[in-house]
Amino acid sequence: MDQWRLVDAGMLSGLTTQTIYNAVALARSEGIVPDTLILCYPKNPFICIGYHQVLNLELDVDFCNSRGIPIIRRCIGGGTVLLDKNQLFYQVIVGRDNPNIPLSVRGLFETLLKPVVYAFKNLGIDAEYKPINDIEVNGKKISGNGAGLVEKANVLTGNMIFNFDYDTMVSCFNVPSEKFKNKITTSLRERITTIKGELGDKTPNMEVVKKELISSFEKFLDIQLRSSKLTRVEEELIKELNEQYKSDDWLFMHEHRKPDLVSPSKTLKISARSRIVETAFKAPGGLIRATLEIDDLEKIVDILLSGDFWMYPKEALKELENTLIGCKINEKEILTTIHDFYKATNIKTPGILPEHFVKTILSAKNAKA
Repeated sequence: MDQWRLVDAGMLSGLTTQTIYNAVALARSEGIVPDTLILCYPKNPFICIGYHQVLNLELDVDFCNSRGIPIIRRCIGGGTVLLDKNQLFYQVIVGRDNPNIPLSVRGLFETLLKPVVYAFKNLGIDAEYKPINDIEVNGKKISGNGAGLVEKANVLTGNMIFNFDYDTMVSCFNVPSEKFKNKITTSLRERITTIKGELGDKTPNMEVVKKELISSFEKFLDIQLRSSKLTRVEEELIKELNEQYKSDDWLFMHEHRKPDLVSPSKTLKISARSRIVETAFKAPGGLIRATLEIDDLEKIVDILLSGDFWMYPKEALKELENTLIGCKINEKEILTTIHDFYKATNIKTPGILPEHFVKTILSAKNAKA
C-alpha cells in the first residue's frame, strides 16, 4: 500500500490556499516530498481566476476593490469563482512517475474524483461524477474541480461547497447591466447546489466532512495517508510564490503581455488598414476568447487567446498565438495551422478541439468596427 502525505492546513489566507499546492508541486517535482493531499479553507472571501483568463474581461475590478474582495490568479486553468470559508478545498499533488495515477487529463479527473463522490454519498448526498471535471447532484454542481501540470507533478484542486454566496459572485462579474446580472444569478442558483441545500439541518461540520474525505481517498486510491506538516523548503516556496501572485505582472499577465489587444469594446478600428475584434465561443471544455488585430487583407496581425479552459502545458498557448500570426482568416488555413500545432507540440486541451479555436477565430471575420 502506497503511503501519501496528508497536510491538514486548516484556515489559510486566500492567497496561500492557491500558492500552497503550487509550492508542494514544485517540491514533489524535486523529489523532496511524497504525493500529498492538502485540506484547507480560506479565512476571507476572494475571487479566483484561471491561468488563461484576462482579468479585466472577466471581472468588475472596481466592484471587487470597493468591497475589499481580493482577486487571485491560480497557476492552473479553469474559470472564475468566488471562494470562501464555506468551502472545503482538497488539493491533490501527485508525481507523474506514480504508475497508479493516469497521466491523461480525463483519467486524472476520473480517478481522483471518485473518492470525493464517495465521500458525498456517505454524507447522504447522491452525487455523481460528470466529465470532464464536475461533481453533480440531480444536474446541479456541488463541486468544481481543476487540474494542471506543475513541472513533474500533476495537480488537482476542488471544493466541497457547504454554502454559496450567489449574489456576490455575480456582482463581481464584468457584465453589461443589472438585468443581465439578475439573469446570471438565477442561472447560478439553477446550476449550483450546496451541502446545506441538500441536507438542511443535517449538514455536518467541516471536521466530519474532512474525516469522510480522508477515508474515501485511502479506500479508492488504496493508499495510507500520514499526517505531516510542510517542510521548510515548501514554506520558503510559499513565501516566494505569495510575492509573485501579488504582483501586477502575475495578476494582469495577459494585459501586460499584449496591452494593445485588451480593450473594453468588442471591435475597435485602430487605423484605415487595421481593426481589433473580440470574439468568444463556448466549447464543451470551456469558454474560448480571442482578441485579434486584423489587417485589411483579413490577416492576423496579432492575437490574444484566453478563457476558462485547460491547456497542458499551459505555456503552449503563447506558442499557439505566435503560430497564428500572419495567417489569413480562412477556415482551411486556420484549421491546418492549429492541427499541425497540436501534432508538433502534443498539447492537451480537455474538452477543446482545434475546431473550437477555429470557430472562435472565424467569427471575427464578420465582426465590423
